[in-house]
Amino acid sequence: MTETFFPASAAVAVSRLRHVTRNGPSGIHLGRNTSGRSGTSPDFSDFQPYAPGDDIRNVDWNIYARTDQLFIKRFMDERELRVSLILDASRSMRGAKWLYGCKLCAVLGMMTLSADDHLSFMAAGGPKRSVLTAKSIRNRNRFLGHLEQLTSPEGTGFTDAAASENFLGASVRYIVTDGLEMPESFRPLFRKLRKSAGEVRMILLRDDTPDIPVRPEDVRLVDSETGKAVDVSLTPNLIHRQQEISERHFSELASLCREYGVAVLEARQQEAPLEFVSKKMRKAGWVR
Repeated sequence: MTETFFPASAAVAVSRLRHVTRNGPSGIHLGRNTSGRSGTSPDFSDFQPYAPGDDIRNVDWNIYARTDQLFIKRFMDERELRVSLILDASRSMRGAKWLYGCKLCAVLGMMTLSADDHLSFMAAGGPKRSVLTAKSIRNRNRFLGHLEQLTSPEGTGFTDAAASENFLGASVRYIVTDGLEMPESFRPLFRKLRKSAGEVRMILLRDDTPDIPVRPEDVRLVDSETGKAVDVSLTPNLIHRQQEISERHFSELASLCREYGVAVLEARQQEAPLEFVSKKMRKAGWVR
């Protein structure tokens, strides 16, 4: 694992971060996240009257001595979160955007493993299927190595590939994508993810450079998804029209996200992935 991909200095900061969900953990194995149910962790919750069948070891005898009534101590149950990462591996994600997306997944995944939660990772839309599941920090190097060895994205149809997968239940799913496919193509994926329970969050990777030149000139435009090229003479009117099309595209995608309850945050490359997670995602209530 190269220091450039995931610096050792980031490991300590990442280990202090935790995913936050509205519905709490959904896993069946022990973890470090409070589920809201009574259980056997050392964290006290409250008292409740004793009922036949309750564990006599949880009776608070001090209260019995004062009140002559039996109460048992309840403790918070700790269960694992199940965190799913879905990375867009279609052609439009090539270059710096791909490296940024992989590094962002590294941060989110390392948060998961550090908390002893269950991690599921998938890169969809590439030339071949790439999946990994892991739990606990001992799988750190295996996960980071998997990310670093991913091939440069050359495929098409991220949403079709992702929607064809069989998803297990998850507490929270993150979709890391540039969102450049037609907005309606996301509908089958959103519909399927909504049925698999858990919260769905989209991290939209936006390029710092404009989609088209801002000055009139002769250019060759290449569709980042299909690779098709066309030579055009840009005029002020055409530039304005293309900007409107781009704005409408992301507006329609945002509307579809609202329809299916998918929360959205934009990440730009001038923000380091760890900075984006620790500041913007924390402000949105996605992490703590």
